[in-house]
Amino acid sequence: MQKLTDYLEKIQLWLGTLLLVIFVITTLLQVGTRYLGISATWTEEISVNAFIWSMLLGAAVMAKRKQHFSFTLLNGQFSPQKKPILLIVQDVIIIVFCAFCFVYSAEITSTFWNSRWISIPSLKQGYVWLILPITFISIVIYLVEDVIKQITALKNGTPLSDDTDDTLGEKS
Repeated sequence: MQKLTDYLEKIQLWLGTLLLVIFVITTLLQVGTRYLGISATWTEEISVNAFIWSMLLGAAVMAKRKQHFSFTLLNGQFSPQKKPILLIVQDVIIIVFCAFCFVYSAEITSTFWNSRWISIPSLKQGYVWLILPITFISIVIYLVEDVIKQITALKNGTPLSDDTDDTLGEKS
């Protein structure tokens, strides 16, 4: 599972970076064309949607790197041997939330799939909404991997730190 999630993370980081570059280029193009008095209305929709995709892909990666939501108030209340229990509970809460969000975002994506963009009618809105189910299922996959790691740590008696980024091998 580690190889799968590492590969998924690389794809999301690469795609997120590409979309962030597209966001910057289209925003600069939009400013430039306005300065020249040329109307390039399509740049606004491209830049907004590229930014949304980039941020949501980044949010999924943050879940893998354990830089997402956590109950830090409770961290000091658990011994290092019992801390994996808190992390498992935390992950399960987020998994349940993301599972519900995945179901409803898939429904929204399906509902809006054939809607058209205003400035580029040849493109479907479904592609814009598709990032929601992708993000939520990615977060579920990453957190299931973490739950498995925490259960293994509990069984072995060697707790993992909740503030360690396993992919970088350093404290965050």
